[in-house]
Amino acid sequence: MRPAIPVEGWRGGVIPAHRGLRIMPRERGWGRPSLLVGPLLALAVCLVARPIILPLWTAIETFWCEQATPAIKVIQLPYALPWHTNLPVPVPDLTAAPPTHEAWMICAALFVADLLLVVLLRRRHLPLALALFTLATIFGIGALGFTPVLAPFPYVLVGYIQSMLLMGLALMVVTPLMFMAIYYPLDFSVTKKIVLTLLALAWLAVALPCQFCLQAFAASSLGLIALPTLFLLAGLLLDVMGLVALYSWGMSWRLRYE
Repeated sequence: MRPAIPVEGWRGGVIPAHRGLRIMPRERGWGRPSLLVGPLLALAVCLVARPIILPLWTAIETFWCEQATPAIKVIQLPYALPWHTNLPVPVPDLTAAPPTHEAWMICAALFVADLLLVVLLRRRHLPLALALFTLATIFGIGALGFTPVLAPFPYVLVGYIQSMLLMGLALMVVTPLMFMAIYYPLDFSVTKKIVLTLLALAWLAVALPCQFCLQAFAASSLGLIALPTLFLLAGLLLDVMGLVALYSWGMSWRLRYE
């Protein structure tokens, strides 16, 4: 026999099983209505990308550029699509220089100081030590792109920002389909499913231009050597984490028959 799972805390209070450990009931007849919502919302994102989403991104990036440096303008980089059309992707008109000798010396000093701090930290600070070691490893591997080992570095700043925004737009298209697979089968009302998906799309629509506009200014100030680290630690991973947080919030909502 399996040992009984304790349901009482050390003070005697009852600890109910977390709903994440229980089997969530599927929607009754979920195959008909829910399967239509995801593809329809994904199609809607494709249709409004050029007339609504990209102009919104242009306005957001223009606002931040005016607040930071009014001389910096937002340019439209066309991305060619089939059928002789293109997507005008808004990108701050910034450049980032390759690392100079002084930049190499500063980066080397920071790299060594980071590793030294990892060695000196005590065991109770292990999470911080692992985070610092990860940061040093990511930066070190990225810096190899500017050495004869992996050089030349293949990206320029405006091309990188354009690529990341296009990947973000693709993530917006895929998001309703992901929610259709992992959230829609559960026994939440169709209204809640649509609301959660729209919240996720709104999060991406606002966060993406702010995030990569900030990255453009950071890389312009720090140089191209910071770009690999920015990509790995502050790229689309942050947006996916936001989607996971919204999904977790949606899982805490009441089921239809609760």
